[in-house]
Amino acid sequence: MDEGAWLVLWLIGLFALIGFVMAAVANLVRKDTMEHDKRFVWRVDANWEEQGGGKKNQH
Repeated sequence: MDEGAWLVLWLIGLFALIGFVMAAVANLVRKDTMEHDKRFVWRVDANWEEQGGGKKNQH
């Protein structure tokens, strides 16, 4: 095969990989809901203020 055909094959493969990653990220963002954040993220941060976290000046 000549150089042009190899280039086309590489570019098709490269853009297929990029498209796959973009589709996976879009799916992740679509499924990331506020309910998930309330259940897992906010629960970890619930006692943050009680434990003294988040205070910039503790002089």
